Amino acid sequence: MNQNRSSAIPPTLNPERFTFWQSGEGHQLMVGVDQAKLPLPQVLLPINVADFEGGNPADTAIGQGVYDYLRQFPDCPNNKIFAELLQDAFPHFLTDLASQAVLLDAKDVDTAYVKRKLTGLKILALVDSSNKGLLLQLCSGFYDLAFDYTELGDARRHLLAAMRYGQEILKMSLEDPFALNLLAEIDIMFGDFPGADNKWQRALDNTEDQGFKGRITSRKQNFVGRPWLENNLIDDLESVHKAMELYAAESFQLSLAILDRVEEDGRFSSDLPSADYFYLLGMCRMKNGLSAVAAQSLERSLELDPQHKLSREALDTINDGASHDE
Repeated sequence: MNQNRSSAIPPTLNPERFTFWQSGEGHQLMVGVDQAKLPLPQVLLPINVADFEGGNPADTAIGQGVYDYLRQFPDCPNNKIFAELLQDAFPHFLTDLASQAVLLDAKDVDTAYVKRKLTGLKILALVDSSNKGLLLQLCSGFYDLAFDYTELGDARRHLLAAMRYGQEILKMSLEDPFALNLLAEIDIMFGDFPGADNKWQRALDNTEDQGFKGRITSRKQNFVGRPWLENNLIDDLESVHKAMELYAAESFQLSLAILDRVEEDGRFSSDLPSADYFYLLGMCRMKNGLSAVAAQSLERSLELDPQHKLSREALDTINDGASHDE
């Protein structure tokens, strides 16, 4: 047996919660109702510190530790080995992940739960990498996550994750229209309009769904003929994130300077219209004493989302102030 808590695993992977243990050769788990013997993989396995008392951990502690570790670090070294161990010896954990994903799909949940669902799907994909439906959920899920305003700091990383899963689908089905459509949208974010046009045309050539074709045709026509751009929409998203950080730090002038630059370009508000964006722009303008143009931004936010409560409250504040000044 070889126990190791720090040298083989980067300390960023929570060594305070997990210890790492490797079984001796020949160590076997007793699996299933018939207690079949399953050899353990010869890699360091994560065990919850609370479940480890030295020696060989109990079989249940091995399963729980691997499951907990994968849920915290689905991209960790040996993640596929860990997932396959759960599949072979502790399948109830994977069943639990699948059930959670279904439940979360049926609810309107906040960002933390969306990320939890995607983590579960990533683990399931480690043992079912040829499941196109699963990969498509991951591709679309990470794509959507990139536009959550609480996640803008990681928008580029989320889009690259979505791209990776979309490309995995195309390895199995070169002309899958749904993967091509999502990859085209990612191309748009990175300024590759010719690449997006090519993928949308391939998607159109490989679907009979008239509604889907109509949506793709509209998107294709909106971007056709545009050249490749170095300064692109993902850069704008990251600029908006920086403006959000400055606004939170009460650096209102700097925040507005960034948003004004994005707004003057016109591309972001045209291609990625968002109630949250216009709310932030309106608040920055209001904090800088520009109530009239702030009201215009907040009105635009409410046009995009009539239920945007914060925009409504801010606009009411401006209107109340204007009525008192009369």
